[in-house]
Amino acid sequence: MKSIISKAFFTVSVIFLLCLSAIAQNGLQVSARLIVKKGDLQGSKVTVTQNGNVVQTISVSNKGVFDFILEYNFEYIIVFEKPDYITKKVLIDTRVPETFRKDIQQMTGFDVVLEKQSEDVIKEYANPVAKIMYARDIRDFTYDTDYSLKVLKEIENENKKLAEEKKKKEEEEKARKAEEEKQRILAEAQKRKEEEEAKRKAAEEARKKEEERLRKEAEERRIAEEKKKLEEQKRLEELKKKAEEEARLKAEEEARKKEELRKQEEERLRKEQERIRQEEEAKRKAAEEARLKEEERLRKEAEERRLAEEKAKLEEQKRLEEQRKKAEEEARLKAEEEARKKEELRKQEEERLKQEQERVRQEEEAKRKAAEEARLKEEERIRKEAEAQRLAEEAKRKAEEEAKLQEAERLKKEAEERAIAEAKLREERLKAEQEKARQEAERLKREEEERRRAEEQKKLLLEEQRKRDAELRLKLVAEKMSAQIGKEDADQVVTLLAAEDIAKRYTRERTDEVIRYPRIILTRTVFNRNNTITFYTRVDHEYGAVYYLKDGFFISKEQYLAETQK
Repeated sequence: MKSIISKAFFTVSVIFLLCLSAIAQNGLQVSARLIVKKGDLQGSKVTVTQNGNVVQTISVSNKGVFDFILEYNFEYIIVFEKPDYITKKVLIDTRVPETFRKDIQQMTGFDVVLEKQSEDVIKEYANPVAKIMYARDIRDFTYDTDYSLKVLKEIENENKKLAEEKKKKEEEEKARKAEEEKQRILAEAQKRKEEEEAKRKAAEEARKKEEERLRKEAEERRIAEEKKKLEEQKRLEELKKKAEEEARLKAEEEARKKEELRKQEEERLRKEQERIRQEEEAKRKAAEEARLKEEERLRKEAEERRLAEEKAKLEEQKRLEEQRKKAEEEARLKAEEEARKKEELRKQEEERLKQEQERVRQEEEAKRKAAEEARLKEEERIRKEAEAQRLAEEAKRKAEEEAKLQEAERLKKEAEERAIAEAKLREERLKAEQEKARQEAERLKREEEERRRAEEQKKLLLEEQRKRDAELRLKLVAEKMSAQIGKEDADQVVTLLAAEDIAKRYTRERTDEVIRYPRIILTRTVFNRNNTITFYTRVDHEYGAVYYLKDGFFISKEQYLAETQK
């Protein structure tokens, strides 16, 4: 019996005492002891209720033992409670038969054990855990075993239900945590995806900025090279002007000395010689202005002029000899000697200028080739860097996409995926290195072929130089203007003519003509001074732009007006 009550989480010891002592107060004497398992009695409380009403509150001694008397023929519930412990109730039914001797004192006793609240058991028992009542068969008070078994069964069922509910809650909690973990993993994967996407976008923006920076640097280098080229051209122009000025001063000095030596000659001969000198000076200046583009033509024209001048001088000397009837023989011989010396000086000057022109041309050609090679190398380097970066980003993107697809199995297959990714990365790096080596070999091969072609082209250019000189001057006009107004319009500005056709077409000292095309209007002024032709062109474009050119070179409006309004 005692073991059964223990299974119900309480201990009740019923002590039946039949005491035939002196008559005492009518009622059932109850002696009980309260035991707090793994705790003390502080805060404990015992309450006696009758029909739901509290009739007595009993203080518990340090030992937990207390006594109280219950009237007969009532039903009482004794409540044992303590904070954080399971409250227990004991039902005592004092109803007795009419034949029961109430003048004899009856006593019963029991122990109640309070246990700590736990997640695994009932928090509070709804019904009493034990029932004490009068038993007719033994004519005494005892506890109802059937009730105890029933309560025990209810407690077991309740605890089982609680255990199932707890297990269910644990499973639900586990499922909830698993779902939370799954959501967390998905959120982390999404976050990593967003971060990687942000990194990719940042890398793409950085790549674009780097490409823009490299493009700007290349553009700045190109502008700097063009500026340097213009400065070099300006320097050559200044050298040319300086040489012309020196030649002019030298010629003037020679002319002055010649005039001093020829003071005895007639005024007509002096004027004729002055005219010849001026013509020679004008021809030499014209030859100097066109020397960069018309070296061979100028040489031929100079040779023709020299022969013509010598012929004219011989004819003039012959005419003078006939007119002056031998009287001027000494003056003629002296003038002829001066002319010969002058021709020798002119030839020497032409040879020096020719050598200077060749040296300048070779320097410009070397600089142009070096700049072109540097530009090609820089473009190739930029292209290779961009391609390598693109390949690296593509490999990285593929590895990241594969890792994202396998994120759900990351914990299980992380080592295997990492090994596969690393192997793949090594393979891609190997391929990239092989591709880089192949590109480098192709680049070296291309450079060798370009060098060989450049040498062959140089030979062809040297062979065709004299043939192109006659057309190069006007072609240069179209090339320079095409950068400003477009190639189609530039081709309309310049009509390529052979040298002899130009001389036949522009025979007057000044020729003005207006040519209208669909998008541009050309106002051309051509000067023919002593068989030296100079082109001035004004180009009015339909969108309002106006350009001024002199022999294919852009000039200012002020220079154009100053030189065409003479």
